[in-house]
Amino acid sequence: MPHAFTSDSRRWRAEGRRRGARAANRRLFHRRTRGRGSMRPLARIGRLSAAFLGSNLARGAIAFALSLVIGRTLGVERFGRWVLCTTWASMLTVVADLGFGVLLPRDGARSDACHGRLLGGALASRLLLLVPLGAVMYAAAPRIAADPESIAGIRLGVLLGATGAAYGCFGALFRSQPAWVPTVLIVETAWSAAQLAASSVLARAGAGVSPLVLLATIVQLAQIGSGLVLYAMAFGARDPIRRPSWSETAALIRRAIPFAASGLVANVQARVGPLMLGYLATPAEVGIFAAASRCGTVARLAPGAMFAGALPVLSGEYGRDRRQAHRTYGSFNRALVAVTLAVAIPYVAVAGPLLRLVYGDAFSKGAPALMWMGIALLPAVTNSGRKIFLYAAGAETIVVRWSAAALAIQIAASALLMPLAGATGAAVSLAIGEAAIWWPLRRTVEQSKNEEIATTAGKLFRLRSQRSLRSVS
Repeated sequence: MPHAFTSDSRRWRAEGRRRGARAANRRLFHRRTRGRGSMRPLARIGRLSAAFLGSNLARGAIAFALSLVIGRTLGVERFGRWVLCTTWASMLTVVADLGFGVLLPRDGARSDACHGRLLGGALASRLLLLVPLGAVMYAAAPRIAADPESIAGIRLGVLLGATGAAYGCFGALFRSQPAWVPTVLIVETAWSAAQLAASSVLARAGAGVSPLVLLATIVQLAQIGSGLVLYAMAFGARDPIRRPSWSETAALIRRAIPFAASGLVANVQARVGPLMLGYLATPAEVGIFAAASRCGTVARLAPGAMFAGALPVLSGEYGRDRRQAHRTYGSFNRALVAVTLAVAIPYVAVAGPLLRLVYGDAFSKGAPALMWMGIALLPAVTNSGRKIFLYAAGAETIVVRWSAAALAIQIAASALLMPLAGATGAAVSLAIGEAAIWWPLRRTVEQSKNEEIATTAGKLFRLRSQRSLRSVS
């Protein structure tokens, strides 16, 4: 691990020097070239975070209302079929992500980004994976489900998953443009509301699972159309969507692989607790842990919105002025810690009453697990903030390595603690895994800051030396 970490650090520093050469020179000779009327980076992060949080809350409420309408209208059995079909479609979308959900916001925020090439490459890359995966899912539908309605719904889910993955490229790219984020989020929320209204009409008219899945596909196609219109408005003819060559597509996929690996590790980390509990403990412990996890998910809403707002801003700042990017990250990290403490302390203080209020008296046994999740929230969120900065700095391979290390530590701790403490042991294991990588990630960020200060000081020294030589001559 140390040797690999060192080699990754060297590659990262070399890449940072190549990317930041022009920005560093502009910073030394033209310190005041940036517009005075522009919004400060931290203010932009706050604005974007508020937009993402509002959108997440609104779309979460719409999704809940949609499930409520369909569940009450179709009944338990047909509602279960609808959930099965949409879950398979969602899984296809997630598998086809290939890491572009993070790569596009990061690279699209660079001042020298070619947005048409990025979008075209992402669409082509996802299409290469969607065609074989969709064919397998279509053919395997009779093995996934037994009844004809579910089989038809799963096959339509192939289209739903593919259109969702295609629109995801537009959504991810627009998240790199802070000025367009509120507009895009409003459009996405409006289409979700339209799906809710149309689904309500269809369900009350007696439509089954397949028409509802088809409607969701049509909504995704409409979102793609909206994305094309917004892209033309944002970038116009100066940066049209381009069809990439095979070599360009392969290069883009290679750049996205670390982000895909990081997403895979995060998904395993989120699911390893209940999966191992199911094997090492009782179903009751799985249920208690799931209830505590749902409460923990709510606690992450505000930090998650802050991460979404921070990535494009930090990436853009790092491409222009790396010292300013470090200063922005420092302010962002302090705000992140304050928000996390404001959320985590109540969870630790009122874990038992909260679980009784939400789930009932039977779940009050999960209070210790929820308390430990609240304790784990601070290192987990600060670690995620550092990962966002390292993503912006082009150090995604380091993020993957330390995320994998945290997962391995969590699994080892779970194997020891779950047989003894059940759901509480699972929560403690999560805290141990995040705490174990807290210092290494902090050291990595500080190391990059110190190297940037030294690099800038060296440039200033050379500049002054050249001026002195000229004056002497």
